[in-house]
Amino acid sequence: MRKIILLASLLMLSPAAWSGVPYVRLPASVREVVPTLHLLGAGHLNWLFFSVYNAALWITGKNYDPQQTFALGIDYQRSFSRRELVKTSLQEMRKLDHLDAAQVKKYQSSLRDAFPNVKTGDQIVGLCVPGKYTAFYFNGILHSTINDPQFCPDFFAIWLNPKTRAPDLRKDLLDMHD
Repeated sequence: MRKIILLASLLMLSPAAWSGVPYVRLPASVREVVPTLHLLGAGHLNWLFFSVYNAALWITGKNYDPQQTFALGIDYQRSFSRRELVKTSLQEMRKLDHLDAAQVKKYQSSLRDAFPNVKTGDQIVGLCVPGKYTAFYFNGILHSTINDPQFCPDFFAIWLNPKTRAPDLRKDLLDMHD
């Protein structure tokens, strides 16, 4: 009984419980690279009846600007294979950006390197430095860097493009939260 009361008390004290906004932490390793990142918004993705992940968007300016450095973090609430993550990402990128066959092949290789298999509780943070590179951190450790300036806008369109399949999540990511 004590454990239940303690858990309930901790949940009531967490920032997510107060605001209704999912808590997604920015790893110290990302903050060391870009100390000016601050949370813009956070949200949750369900697919049918399943909880898939919590996501957060950190920015460097006052508002989201795709020309300024930003990071998008995902805390997974389900397990996915690298293959599933790559396949789904490419499907969404093709839908939103009309990629040609050469881009798809190049991105497929980059995404295979960028994504590990994930299990419930794992986190991937993508750091976009526009015009330069995209870095992926897995559970706080740099996992992969893609040195292709076009990759960043094509990849993050999955969440940030107005035509995303998850418009409610996009709205939550782009809405300023206190």
